[in-house]
Amino acid sequence: MFARIRNTYWLVAMAVLFACKPCLAQISIPVGHEPVFSATNSISGRTFVTNYEDTTVSVIDRTTLTVVGTVPVGKQPIAVAVNSVTNKAYVTNCDNDGTCSSLGSLAVIDGATLAVRQVQVGIIPADVAVNSVTNTIYVVNECGNDSSCSSGSVTVINGNTLATRTVSVATYGGRIAVNSVTNQIWVLHECFDCFGIATVIDGATLSTRTVRVGVQPADLAIDPTTDKTIVANACGNDTNCGGPGTATVIDGATLAAQTVTVGYDPLHVAIDPVRGIAYLATNDDGVNVLPESTLGTFSVSICTSQTLPGYMAMSPVTNQLYIPCYSVYGSGAGAVTILDGSTFAAQTYTFGEYMRQASVDQTNNTVYVVDSYSNVVWFFDGFPAPAAQFVPVTPCRLVDTRDTHSPVLAGTSQSFALPDLGGCHVPANATAYSLNVTVVPHAPLGYLTIWPTGEDQPVVSTLNSPDGRVKANAAIVPAGAGGAVSVYATNTTDVILDIDGYFSAPGQNTLAFYPLEPCRVIDTRGSQGALGGPYLHAQRERDFPVRQSGCIPSNVSISAYSMNFTVVPHQSGQPLGYLSVWPEGESQPVVSTLNNPTATVVANAAVVPAGSGGGIATYAYNDTDLIVDINGYFAEPDSSGLSFYPAAPCRVYDSRNNNGQPFSGRRTVDVATSVCVPGSSQNVQAYIFNATVVPNGSLGYLTLWPDGQSQPVASTLNAYDGYITSNMAMVPTTNGDIDAYASGMTHLILDISGYFAP
Repeated sequence: MFARIRNTYWLVAMAVLFACKPCLAQISIPVGHEPVFSATNSISGRTFVTNYEDTTVSVIDRTTLTVVGTVPVGKQPIAVAVNSVTNKAYVTNCDNDGTCSSLGSLAVIDGATLAVRQVQVGIIPADVAVNSVTNTIYVVNECGNDSSCSSGSVTVINGNTLATRTVSVATYGGRIAVNSVTNQIWVLHECFDCFGIATVIDGATLSTRTVRVGVQPADLAIDPTTDKTIVANACGNDTNCGGPGTATVIDGATLAAQTVTVGYDPLHVAIDPVRGIAYLATNDDGVNVLPESTLGTFSVSICTSQTLPGYMAMSPVTNQLYIPCYSVYGSGAGAVTILDGSTFAAQTYTFGEYMRQASVDQTNNTVYVVDSYSNVVWFFDGFPAPAAQFVPVTPCRLVDTRDTHSPVLAGTSQSFALPDLGGCHVPANATAYSLNVTVVPHAPLGYLTIWPTGEDQPVVSTLNSPDGRVKANAAIVPAGAGGAVSVYATNTTDVILDIDGYFSAPGQNTLAFYPLEPCRVIDTRGSQGALGGPYLHAQRERDFPVRQSGCIPSNVSISAYSMNFTVVPHQSGQPLGYLSVWPEGESQPVVSTLNNPTATVVANAAVVPAGSGGGIATYAYNDTDLIVDINGYFAEPDSSGLSFYPAAPCRVYDSRNNNGQPFSGRRTVDVATSVCVPGSSQNVQAYIFNATVVPNGSLGYLTLWPDGQSQPVASTLNAYDGYITSNMAMVPTTNGDIDAYASGMTHLILDISGYFAP
């Protein structure tokens, strides 16, 4: 019986963040004997590989690409899952019983110390899944507590206390998956030459329901965005297994099921939650593409002759599907196929021997593929997401939860489908948005995070308002499922989203980015002039002919500017209210660029379309001085123009790490070798950061600029009041690194969301 389990669950989902290139460089990392599964903690950068014959887990570190620890677990370790939030790995094994005829265990590995604790589970623990939201672990046991295998079970483990509860399910429970949005747990039960079932467990009550699926169900995957579960049925509806396979599409709320005919012997499923597409790999050398909205399928050829596909996964950021392929004859002819989710073009790379399983480090777009015969893990340097270019729009209000939505409640998130909102004419094919995010907190707000709907919430912040003031921060955010973005708040707050442009695939009307060394364009504190004084008078429009500035090339046609706006109260103690910026010559939009209710110095970045004569218009609710620095512009593409490549939101630098001390003065930040930056991005010429300071007292200003150049007369943000302050920064680079200067003692945090490259 256990031999069948080994064969059936040898594979695991593969999710990679790279795009096709003519070649695929690989590094082999020796691990234990007969490695079978791996899982990666993208926050800690450690990958856990189960070695079936060695009864161990190999731990690979992404910075050295070496095994930094070999952890004894138990007999025949197979399935592994990680909780990146708690930094724990979970491995199923048969404890000390090599026959797996008695109760097995779950090895709980501390990701930092590699210390192990064992939790008793059922007989033949076949798979494990984690709900990181509730910190609950689920282990499906094929035989429950009965060696005769008359019924199966699921062991439910509290991640904090390791206390267990047991849920009875049908026998031969194999694959298990968790929908953390609905708190549902799905267990797929094998049935050879007969119709199978899926058990749905309510995570709150542990009550169960069942759904009939097809003959010989082999795999399942969940789309948390649409609340659909897709089951691959190897034999379809034919108990003799003589016909085509099927996919059962189940609505998570009603459990209503639909059946779709697919190719021969579908064994593996992957989901693109952003675009609502399911992929099913079949043993007739193809992948069936199944849009959830239409349920109409078509097939794409994959792999090579004499190979079969393993478990797949989709990268929603790069829109790429990754399929490991293994030899029909058990050795040689290993391969990986990369399928483009936009064109459905496939490219196959042949190497290795028995590659059946992979895990991904989403932070730096790298993947680890287990080669079970060679006893190695193949490492691939990640490729960037597809290029995108900019389309400016007149600043426009998309969302204001004070008017059209409820506030974002403490500890929860809301999703907003931006193409459908505000009458701002945002197209459905936009791949990323240039936004201004404003919070109107109901009380002090710890932090707010914005990210693409359908992806995991990243461990980064967009802005903070610890004193509960109205604050704004610019952000470039990739489009998620249905073009939506998700917003999480630690404390209840209203949220306002304004847009000034979007990114899409390069086309006739898209613009490239051209970085500039940060340079001061406007300063109304200076002498009287078109780009100088006087200050902005309350509730009066003032236009600025910014093309007269020596900071901006005079021989190019510019469509939009990447600028940093800083307001300085003209009279001490006078709140500003808000500042709006828009293209000169157009009507003033109902948007804000920044807010300053506490009469301090405030900065915020913005992309501003060029107006009449290339000028920009401004409006301040109260008197204020204004400083404007430029760091780049958008124009028609040429040979030197750059495209935008989104990156998984990731913390590049945090001076608080390892008991770090605050600093003042100049500091170089090594971005080029950060695990957050894909190794294939050697040609990066500008980064998009969210820069956050945690001052130790008053901080006059922080400036970011390219390493190797002189410090410019420009600022990125200000925190005179000593509060935690954030600002988006497009920072050019000449060698991959950047420099920072702080005028006072502060900690510095840099989160990356993308970069510009050819």
